Amino acid sequence: MSSTREIVTLQFGNYANYIGAHWWNIQESSFSYNPEDAPSEISHDVLYREGVNLNRQVTYTPRLLLVDLDGSLKHLPREGELYGNSIKRTNESIESTDDVKKIKEELQNLSADVEVVEQPHASKHDFQKDLEDPVIDIQEKNYNLADNVDTWTDYLYARYHPRTVNIVNDYKHSTEKQTFDTYACGVQLWQTEQFEDEFCDKIRQYVEECDFLQGFQTLFDCFNGYSGLATACMEYLNDEYGKANFAIPVYSPRNTPFENADEPMSDSIRVVNSALAFHKLSEQASLFVPLSTSDRVWRQLGAARQLRSLTYQPDNLYQTSAVLAAYLDTISLRYRLRNAPSAYSLAGFCGDLNNYGRKLAGAAFALPFPMQHKQDLIDCLDQFEGPIFTSLTPNCNIGTDYVIQTLCVRGITRDRLKQPLEKAKEQMRMAAYKCDSVSEMFQLYLQCANHASMSHVASVSMAMPTRIPFPSEMFAEEMTKLGFLSPTTKRQPEEKVVSVPTLAAAQSSSELGDTLETLHREAKRVKIAKLHRYKAAGLEEDDYVDALEQLLLFKDNYEDNFEL
Repeated sequence: MSSTREIVTLQFGNYANYIGAHWWNIQESSFSYNPEDAPSEISHDVLYREGVNLNRQVTYTPRLLLVDLDGSLKHLPREGELYGNSIKRTNESIESTDDVKKIKEELQNLSADVEVVEQPHASKHDFQKDLEDPVIDIQEKNYNLADNVDTWTDYLYARYHPRTVNIVNDYKHSTEKQTFDTYACGVQLWQTEQFEDEFCDKIRQYVEECDFLQGFQTLFDCFNGYSGLATACMEYLNDEYGKANFAIPVYSPRNTPFENADEPMSDSIRVVNSALAFHKLSEQASLFVPLSTSDRVWRQLGAARQLRSLTYQPDNLYQTSAVLAAYLDTISLRYRLRNAPSAYSLAGFCGDLNNYGRKLAGAAFALPFPMQHKQDLIDCLDQFEGPIFTSLTPNCNIGTDYVIQTLCVRGITRDRLKQPLEKAKEQMRMAAYKCDSVSEMFQLYLQCANHASMSHVASVSMAMPTRIPFPSEMFAEEMTKLGFLSPTTKRQPEEKVVSVPTLAAAQSSSELGDTLETLHREAKRVKIAKLHRYKAAGLEEDDYVDALEQLLLFKDNYEDNFEL
């Protein structure tokens, strides 16, 4: 049996693609091209595929399909930049200026009545231009990406396979309005023969390349039409393949209104989309973990989550998506480890948390994990005050008692665990001194911190890379280059943080019952008959009422009448 255990990733929506761009960038920053280096703890083949382009060059691209609207790609060609004669980092181009002139002249010669309309050339971000210049070291420049990124392709370092990008031509991407607005229109789009057949064929091609398919990751915007498109696709995946599907519904930090809708109506549309999506996810997902940097998202966006030693602009898509991507890169290590036991699979990851029908889990994150640069982990955990995590699931608090959770910690090596016996001194009096691994020490800590709880902990010694284009400017000056805290010394402005230790958790607790209850309460307030665009897209009022009833039944799974 193959040890690769491949996964196919799906991304639906503009903000999901912001997150995805960072996620793939982070992964490629972890690649080692030195044959003398020890094998990575991470099996990159789980999410990546090897291929050969038309120039017989070996390529390594994400096993990914993404969907976005027309106008969202900017300079990026739909078929990617590695195959055929599209734009390449070597500054080669399919057509020279003379070629373009020749084509225009030939068209004009066909008839005097023919009008040649030339599409405006999309400008490239300076970061993308420098990627094509082998002389320039992008790590030495400051691109000020937080202030001048127009879309996710501006900072995309990873290169995609030709079948990856799928554009919806019926809707136009806009930064001012949500044009692809309702859950129902997303379902409608999936049901069109052209979209469904073509997209499903691309999924099939990826699946047929796999030796041992683990399942699917589905990352999607949950507040607009992509909620219906993504859940309809997940239903197809279950019917066709029957594999594990980890769903990540995400919420943008910008309260962008929907087209032809005022603010109250836009809020109602977001609530309805979320309620319908959560109901469908409770049926089709193996596990789903909603993500947002806002503490509330149902009707009005709340305040930005506060993470220690991290400062970001609350409504900045580039920075907030980096935080969520860092969480996904850390928590997904559980099923991306090399030579991992069978329990460390996507199905095992989901199965640890979805007992009793609890398919909804909450996200908790520490970016960075707050450990001082000369401190041992045993002392760090012993002296820690306050919550160790920050919640990244909207309308949800961190659970502390009767919790089932899976964690992944990265960037803390075994030599930072504790002092050797001859230097241990006070450490020897601690119960944690008997722990011989990072994961074992965290399990003991969580056992003491969380009453009647169960924790699964995975550990990776490699820290998360934060080199450009990751927004390392978010990190406080008290952080060292390697992401540890140094309260007495400030990092120089020209010295950038290149990696950070992180700690991510996905947890099932009764707190999520409150999350579902608030969503149901808000959704029940909406008079669906007054939102005519849902009926026009095929959603009947009886179907909506039934979905809310099923959502309430799903919420009952989070009552405290169960045993661990």
